[in-house]
Parts: sequence; C-alpha cells; structure tokens
Amino acid sequence: MFGVSEVPDDAKSLRDRARTTSPHITNLNVAPTSRATFTMFIPISKRRFEAYFYGRSPHVKDFTTEVNWYACEVEGVTLLAVVLRCHIDDDYNAIVLARDLAKRFRAVETVVSLPTADEAIQEAAKRIPRIVAKAVDGMVSQSDEAESPFGIFASKVPEHKQNQYLKMLLNDPTYYPARVAMEELAHWFEDPDGIFIRGLQGNEFNSRLFELYLQAVFYELDFNIDHSHPQPDYLLSKGGMTVAVEAATVAELEDEEIGDQPIKEETIAALLEHVEKAMPFKFQRTLAKKVRHRPEPLGLPYWELPHTKGHPFVIAVHDYSMAMSMATSQGSLQKFLYGLELIDGKMVPVERHEYEGRTISSNFFAQPGNRHVSAVMLATGATIPKFNRMGRLAGVRSSTSMAVVYGARTDAEGNPYPFKSIVDDGDYYEAWHDGIYMFHNPNAAIPLQPELFHRVIHCFRDRDRLIEYLPPNYILSSVTQMFRFKESQADEFRRQFNLDDFQPDRPIEDD
Repeated sequence: MFGVSEVPDDAKSLRDRARTTSPHITNLNVAPTSRATFTMFIPISKRRFEAYFYGRSPHVKDFTTEVNWYACEVEGVTLLAVVLRCHIDDDYNAIVLARDLAKRFRAVETVVSLPTADEAIQEAAKRIPRIVAKAVDGMVSQSDEAESPFGIFASKVPEHKQNQYLKMLLNDPTYYPARVAMEELAHWFEDPDGIFIRGLQGNEFNSRLFELYLQAVFYELDFNIDHSHPQPDYLLSKGGMTVAVEAATVAELEDEEIGDQPIKEETIAALLEHVEKAMPFKFQRTLAKKVRHRPEPLGLPYWELPHTKGHPFVIAVHDYSMAMSMATSQGSLQKFLYGLELIDGKMVPVERHEYEGRTISSNFFAQPGNRHVSAVMLATGATIPKFNRMGRLAGVRSSTSMAVVYGARTDAEGNPYPFKSIVDDGDYYEAWHDGIYMFHNPNAAIPLQPELFHRVIHCFRDRDRLIEYLPPNYILSSVTQMFRFKESQADEFRRQFNLDDFQPDRPIEDD
C-alpha cells in the first residue's frame, strides 16, 4: 500500500484549515490550481511525505528505492506521488495517491517501467484530470473503507469532562502542529476495543497518546502491525519472527500542571529525588500488574494466548509520573530491572529499594515469575512536545512560536554528546523511535532478538556488568523549549535569535 499528502480533510488544504482553526497558523503548501490550468506535481520533502502516509509495506524496500516525492492540489483534491527506482529492472515507477473515504492516502494510479525519474512523474501528471474527476469532497473511494474516518478530535466527551491536554491541542495555536501530526497518524490507527477516542478525550489521554506513538514507532521500524486481537496491544512481525507487545504507563501525579514551566533549583531537586527514590516503586507496580493480568475471555497470561505463545513478550513502558521525569528515569528503571547500580565507576548490587517506609525487592528480571517477560521497552518521547516537533518537521508551522530542543544524542560513531537545535530549521531531524531503551531479560524464557529493533538503545546484563549499545545519530533524551511572540514580531525575533545565547532556565516542556 502507498499514500501521502500535504492537505487535510474535506477538500480543505492545511492552509485553509489553519486559517479557519486559528488566525495565527500558517503552512507551507502546494499552490492550488484549477482544471483549466496545466497541472503538475511539485516536489516536497520525504519528511513531509511521511508525515501523512503510514501505509507503506516494509517489503517494498526490498526491491525498490524511493527517489522523489511530490504533491499537487486541484480543485480541493490533494494528490501525492512518489517515484521509485526498481532494483530488478533498473527502471522507474510512479505511484499517485489520494485520500480515500477514511482519509488515508492510498494509491489510485500507477505508472511503470519508465527510463528516468523525470519521465515517470511527467507521465503520472497526465493522470491528474482523471483522478480529480472521480473525487467527491476531495476524496477518492476505494470501496473497502470503514464506515467513517477515525477522527480523534471529533467530540465524544462532554466539554466539562474533556482533559486539559485535549483543550490545549484544540485551542492553543502553538500546538496546532501536534494536532495535525496526531490526526494524520490516527487515520492509520485501528481501535479493536472501540474506546480509544473517549479515553483520549477523557481521563486516559497519556495512555492513548502512548498507543498512538507506538504505532508510529513500530511502523518506522518496518514491522507489520496486527491489531486483530484485543490482547496484547500489538502483535508485530518482521523477517518471519513475531513479537507480542503490551503497553503500560506510569500515571501522572494529580494536579500536575501542563505547558511551559520554568526550571528552578527546587524543581530539579524534587525531580531527582522522585526519579531516584519513587520511580522504582512506580515501575514495579506497573510491570507487576501486567505480569499478573489474565485477559478475558481465556483468562490466560499474555504470553500463553494462542497467537502469542512461543513468541517473545515485551512490556513497553512510558513514565508520565512527573514533569520531565520521562527524560531522566531510564537509570532508575535499569537499576530496578537488573539490581545493579554504578557507584564511583563500579557496579554495585542492589538488593532492595526503600522509600518513605516502604521496601521492595530489586532485580526484577531475576525473579522466577518474570522469566516470560523477554524485555522491557522504555519510551521517553510519547508526549505532546514530541508530536509538536514532528508536525513542525513536516512543514506545519505556527507563526507565533518557535521550538528549541536540547539534550543528548549520538554522533555517526555512536558517541554521545550534548546538543541543542531549532526544530523549525530545515537542517534538524529526528525520528519517532528516538529515545527508546530496550532492556533485555538475561533469564528470559524466550529471548528477544535485538536486530528486530535495529534503531533503539539495547541494554544487556553480562554477569556483574551492564552493556549498552547506542545507535549512531540517535537522540538519547531531550527537552523542548517554546518561544512565543506576537505575529508582528516574528521576523524580528527570528533575526535576533541566537541559539548559543538561549538559557535552559526559561519555560520548557518535558519530553
């Protein structure tokens, strides 16, 4: 399957939707044309193409290479196109995509066996009038769509019960790029139990955001994703191997404020104590709950279900317990899972964790009842700031704000170093799967093959030491800082802004 685009719902371009949603949003879009005007495809970036298309089969990469990406808009119909070089015949093919009735971009025309990429896209452009003639309200039916699009922002919860995150996404222009990124990804999401949207709009926002984020991660890592079973959350396959994944979140503190918060010494001190002392207990409770759970109707543990038995079982975890804790709690989880702590350059065994009069055993992986957990995957980026950055990278812009990200990443050789970048600049890049740690169980009944997750951090215990493998050009952890200004001041702000001068004691967002 193939698809992509720069234009949203119901025959409105992103520019039009931005104008009707908020006067402060502008977008980089393809100029619309009429049928009377000669139409052609305009080149767009791969980054923008992929922000609107999550339907590529991983097997396509085995025999083709994508070389160029395009878009055009004709009478409210947005089309996208991609040119591929075929490795087998050494020629070029072009695929044209339009939104179907579920608002997914899917192939509607194919041009094959052209000698050059230019000839392939020129031949594809000749098909534009025929496609536009078939469109209704900007969409081209494929006859197999769902009854209605999966609209995650269509009101399902009374306004007084909507969570603060949803209201921020709907009303704050700064987060319009996040909203677009979430909407486009959701078009490709399947909801087997039918409760996703209500949870996202109600009291389960973070849990549902995590599921949506994992969908993007697993797609980006070239997995085939099976949602046909209600339990566990994901059944992944690649290269003849299958992995079962259940998602779990560490719930946030009550009354936690959202949005920009200043960094203060007392804030950092409280965060460090929380991560060091409280997080082992929170991780223990979250993981133990999944190990003990027996899903209905069979009443079997996750790893004994008919479709998961004999395959590795992974628990994917995200920490939402405190602002910025997700960017710093990987060390706490590592210590709890393996029962080892690095002190003065030496690994020291940790028998128990104690905090506020409570105590729990350390070394989760050594406990016999946990041998069926092949690995624990810690994600650190399933946040609104992450979706906001990915939307901005796709060309969705806010004319009254700018995002700066700083943290730690690796170079081409995998060596870590601190970094800071302007997200809205064309040179910045990040992936959905950045900031993910895979902790492998040394006592696993069915070990997880690390090459299945080829672009994440892998951690292993080898006797009394821990070994980490860091991917090259990879973001280890990050924090987003938002700069807001009046629209009339935008040009002057960007002209005077100096990345070297910005200080991380200004308001930030956690990621």
